[in-house]
Amino acid sequence: MTNSNWITRGEAVFAGTYTRFPAAVVRGQGCRLWDADGKEYLDFLSGIAVCSLGHCHPAVTEAICAQANKLLHVSNLFYTEPQTELAELLTEHSFAERVFFCNSGAEANEAAIKLARIYSSSAGRHEVISLSGSFHGRTLATVAATGQPKFHKGFEPLPSGFIHADFGTPEAIERLINDKTCAVLCEPIQGESGVRPLPAEYLQAVRAICDRHGLLLIFDEVQTGIGRTGTLFAYEQCGVTPDIMTLAKALANGLPIGAMLTRAKIAAAFTPGTHASTFGGNPVAAAAGVATLKTMLAEGFFADMLKRSSYFMHRLQGFVETFPQLCADVRGRGMLLGLVLTEKGITHGPEIVRRMFERGILINFAGMQALRFIPPLTVSREEIDRVVEELTQVLAELS
Repeated sequence: MTNSNWITRGEAVFAGTYTRFPAAVVRGQGCRLWDADGKEYLDFLSGIAVCSLGHCHPAVTEAICAQANKLLHVSNLFYTEPQTELAELLTEHSFAERVFFCNSGAEANEAAIKLARIYSSSAGRHEVISLSGSFHGRTLATVAATGQPKFHKGFEPLPSGFIHADFGTPEAIERLINDKTCAVLCEPIQGESGVRPLPAEYLQAVRAICDRHGLLLIFDEVQTGIGRTGTLFAYEQCGVTPDIMTLAKALANGLPIGAMLTRAKIAAAFTPGTHASTFGGNPVAAAAGVATLKTMLAEGFFADMLKRSSYFMHRLQGFVETFPQLCADVRGRGMLLGLVLTEKGITHGPEIVRRMFERGILINFAGMQALRFIPPLTVSREEIDRVVEELTQVLAELS
């Protein structure tokens, strides 16, 4: 079967919700993928920040196979070994004391919103403030929380109780607080809006605002969490501790799992029957999560990754100097990096991604602002050099 065969079959049966690359991926290993025609790609998308240890990582694959031979599913009416061990690892290495497992980032954010509301219900509070440019998921509630009107179009009326503050100043958030506000929801780095970091001093001011008004602070770390920014969680670099944190994407290095973490006092608002997930934290996904975390928590993993991140940022900065008419800035942390394009460069964004794909390099254009690079955290310098070399040629052609 060729790419063409699979594409034809897929187009006949799939809903048209994705603009897909014209390739049917059949195999992956480390930072590389192969399609049905045998073409090799360097994957600097990682399944959209999911396969952070690379494709088919040996420790994760071994854990999945071993667990699949013991128990696939039993529901959350019972305790399981891998789910308990994963929750222990998450609480041991974060501010949190309690974990709720689900299957995706949107579900994790739904859980966080529901928890914030039920925790604050006795005070009559239910509104959540999020930021313009944010992205929190595709369910109706998380679309409503998302601060990008393009995701709202056609789905109105959206659930009420969500307000969007202008990105940039803490005062924009404080002006929107009223007696119905229960929480502020934000991402430490807005990945889908073009890799826009929220400065540490900004997040510290938001924390102070929440404390002053008795509000919960929710960090959406669906994309930034599980090592992506150079520490297990991005909040560790900000000097700010949230009340609730959401995770997904890289948590099981490719298997679907999400998590909502919080302190025991807040989690107590969830009682039997208030929230649930049939498949949340299923044994196979949880076993993959345990293997993923143990690999990242090994001595030297993040120190080595940050060296390569610094090298990658330095190489990307070279584009700003070499192609100033197309490239304006480099931003991000760890292996969540964006090459911000100029006004002229933005018009070429999709074309750059297309030409890189043809050269066997997978990246994307985020927020109509930046070329986004989210490779596996295990990416080598040689693989970084290859991407830089190919992008140099593409930008030179477009110049």
